[in-house]
Amino acid sequence: MIRECVSKRQEINVELELKDFHLLTAPMFRPTYRSHVVPNLKHSELRNPLSKQLSVWDIKEHLHVEIAEGKLLSADFDSLKDEGFKEFSDIFFGISVEVFFGTIRCANTQITNWCTKHQYSRQTESKKVAFNSNIDFDIPLCNCPREIKLKFSLLAAFGEKINDLEKLSDAALFQLANGPPKKGDDQTRQIIVLGSGVVHLFDYAACMQRGSTAVQLVNTEAYNNAGEAKNKIMSVDVIFRDYGTPIVFPSGRLPTRLVEQGRRKTTEVNAELDSRYGEIEQLRCLKRVMNYDPLARLTDDEKVIVWKYRDVLVNRPQALPIFLRAVDWLEPYYVRETHMLVRGWSPLSPFDALELLDAQFADSVVRTQAIRFMEYISDFELRNCILQLVQVLKFEPYYYCPLSRFLLRRMLRSNYSVGHYVFWYLAAEVKNVKICEFHGLILEEFLKRTPLRRSYLRQVYVTRELLWCSLEIQRAQKKDRVDCARENLAHIRFPHHFTLPLNPTIECSTLEIEDCKVMDSKKFPLWLVFKNYLNPEDRSFVIFKTGDDLRQDLLTLQMLDLMDGIWKTHGLDLRIIPYGCISTGEGVGMIEVVLDSDTIASITKKDGGAQAAFSEQPLINYLRGFNRERTDVERCLWNFLLSVSGYTVATYVLGVGDRHNDNIMLRKDGTLFHIDFGHFLGNFKTKFGFKRETAPFIFTPMYLQVLGGPNTPIYHHFVETACFAYNIIRRYSNMFIMLFILMLSTGIPELESKEDIEWLRNVLLLGRSESDASEHYKSLINIALNNKRTLLNDYIHIMVH
Repeated sequence: MIRECVSKRQEINVELELKDFHLLTAPMFRPTYRSHVVPNLKHSELRNPLSKQLSVWDIKEHLHVEIAEGKLLSADFDSLKDEGFKEFSDIFFGISVEVFFGTIRCANTQITNWCTKHQYSRQTESKKVAFNSNIDFDIPLCNCPREIKLKFSLLAAFGEKINDLEKLSDAALFQLANGPPKKGDDQTRQIIVLGSGVVHLFDYAACMQRGSTAVQLVNTEAYNNAGEAKNKIMSVDVIFRDYGTPIVFPSGRLPTRLVEQGRRKTTEVNAELDSRYGEIEQLRCLKRVMNYDPLARLTDDEKVIVWKYRDVLVNRPQALPIFLRAVDWLEPYYVRETHMLVRGWSPLSPFDALELLDAQFADSVVRTQAIRFMEYISDFELRNCILQLVQVLKFEPYYYCPLSRFLLRRMLRSNYSVGHYVFWYLAAEVKNVKICEFHGLILEEFLKRTPLRRSYLRQVYVTRELLWCSLEIQRAQKKDRVDCARENLAHIRFPHHFTLPLNPTIECSTLEIEDCKVMDSKKFPLWLVFKNYLNPEDRSFVIFKTGDDLRQDLLTLQMLDLMDGIWKTHGLDLRIIPYGCISTGEGVGMIEVVLDSDTIASITKKDGGAQAAFSEQPLINYLRGFNRERTDVERCLWNFLLSVSGYTVATYVLGVGDRHNDNIMLRKDGTLFHIDFGHFLGNFKTKFGFKRETAPFIFTPMYLQVLGGPNTPIYHHFVETACFAYNIIRRYSNMFIMLFILMLSTGIPELESKEDIEWLRNVLLLGRSESDASEHYKSLINIALNNKRTLLNDYIHIMVH
């Protein structure tokens, strides 16, 4: 933090935090249920004739469920119309059932009988829809892992399409529902998903589901911004087979039958592999697989080879995620063998252990081991991955888990550096109906125990008051907005002192109303100036935004911060400015103002209007006005060279789009930086079907002029610095890919599937040498420098704004 303040030329604020403070409530964190329900019975104990429970390992029947009836089934009528549905037409409802272990599909999707609702309209509400369908999966219950789950989805099809659909298999039907719209004139789906819900086969106490269970079918579009359901909540009654006695997932040794079954399978697949590949070929394949990135998928043969040589891999920490992707989780012998290996595996670094918390690694032992690897991570390192840790909470099958306990421990141990940010990352998504309960429980446990409870409550109060004020301003007429802002801000009764969500180390007292303003932007963000509580002469400048999703900005700024840290460990300070940004709710958040800076658009406009976008002089003229002494000129030039090197690499690697002269800024000391990261991973803006952005990054003749032209030593040093920075980031390719994978559950529109992350694979030139990468990057600099569309975009942007 101190180095960050020095690099930003900011005042250093130090908060002394006692490590032995008294928690408001003891004990640290314990479950609310009794300890005797925690699973601890061994398989041998369950086989005792006096036992009142049975071991699932003794059940040879296959997984079976019955879909009885759906209740209050409905659909958002506007969504139906978008897909081509006509009011008072017939609609058909069906329930699909999938079985997952993490992200691994364990069996083919099954779909119930279709039930008809005639003349469906906006007012129609199906109180009960009888499906009465039996669903059988080819999975023996004795082979089911502890964390297996079933997903139930409500499907809808339209009258004129159902005849064609009934001829398709269940898997093909489900692909239609979840794939892209069918190509054609109407661009509509044949089947749509109206809601879904998940049930774990084994509950938190390891007891298998039995009897009737009501599964809520959640559709996030059916909820308003407050997290309240617009209509009554849909559900489906699911009946699990009842054996008359509770069935539990045991601990302890596997029964001999399952051990022999697993060993027999291992022998068979190894023999089949050896018949096709010699040992040398297998070892070459193993070496190749060990270099795979987190997006790579293993073939069946590769999985067999990795499993065969598992004992060799135990001493290679980086091999653990790849080994786990090769495990057959529906084979109990493999699972038990994996548990023993994982517990003795060479420790991963805390940051690398993050990958084990991804959705694909559902096994509780694996996730527990990941937390053990992370136990001694420093607060500084932990803060760099809090965003991902909060997201992977969604993958935990049960609330009382090692990850939630780890977060609570570290939140309470370091309120300012960890607790503050976890609090707001949790609070920002607390209205998400799928995770609100889990987030709410962690927040409740934290607020019960932290001595800074009142500080957090004051932050929430101030944020809500500012939100109310911002909404009032958005409703006001354009000519009245400034007066409306100052009037509403003046009516806010601020606490005597409070901290802002943006920075927990600075205490504020009130606003400088006369210095606040409404910014000229689509959502009318507020420019706020807060007085410092301890030193009233100091000011904190904040932009309060309402209506913009800041999660993508937050993720991009995290990546910039990580890149900055990586470059600095290699002796390269590229003057990156990962300014403060925090989301405090859905579409609400705060952004730090970087002082003594101006947009390239504003600088260009002052130098000659829109026409100056084609000139080479605006930036150098601007910097000359503030740097006249020799030492200032040298410092300014170095700041510009280094910062442009860093941001060209960062924006290229992250695929940051919508780059123009109004979201690139320049400080008076020559430091250039980018703002507003609404598009990334190669999602560049288009206009009438044409790409508006064709340059790999922004580097125009205006920048080149500051560096002295193409034949100067300064320019050549810039090129070498940028290539060096690019190759450094390439060495950490797997880390960046992994961090983006962990964020797939956020719901960010441009980060929805692993296909979106393919951008990183392509731009980082995986498998190529550093010399090849340097030549590639030099060619990109020339492409950017000679791109005329960039200049045209800048010209148009100044003209329009």
